[in-house]
Amino acid sequence: MARDILSTDRLRLREITLGDLPFLHRIFGDEECMRYYPGIKTFEETESWFRRLAFDSYANHGFGLWAVVDRESGALLGDCGITLQETSAGMEPEIGYHLWRDHWGKGYAVEAATACRDHALDALGLARIVSIVRPDNIPSGRVAERVHRRRETFVKPVPPEGGRMEFYLSITDWT
Repeated sequence: MARDILSTDRLRLREITLGDLPFLHRIFGDEECMRYYPGIKTFEETESWFRRLAFDSYANHGFGLWAVVDRESGALLGDCGITLQETSAGMEPEIGYHLWRDHWGKGYAVEAATACRDHALDALGLARIVSIVRPDNIPSGRVAERVHRRRETFVKPVPPEGGRMEFYLSITDWT
């Protein structure tokens, strides 16, 4: 049984299970959902992503990507959680999320990300939590503006070409 992590008015965030991977691959294999990523993922790449950022991260860090579930219907909507990502300040805890497109524009991303932010700062005792967003990803930029206190810009390498891209780094910290 997957362990519940967080609960909001409309959502429950719980540990991801292997049984969630087919639905999550629907997101990661969809061009529209992955528009701001280097590309879509195969099922094997999706499984590897969640092995690293969910299953292994739970064991190694006590956090990771969690399943986002509608409390009323029990339907899986996507994932949201905290992972370690490279930023201009080094490895930092970052809030990331992916929802199936039928669930976009309903406030679920803000609700889940806000719960993750509060969990990171309060329950986990982290001093700082960020979100990394491409400047052209206007919808995620709006989510980050609602979840975080301030925004900076930083440049990071982008695989597979090895080029560099500018990102917004939205930040909430105790300062």
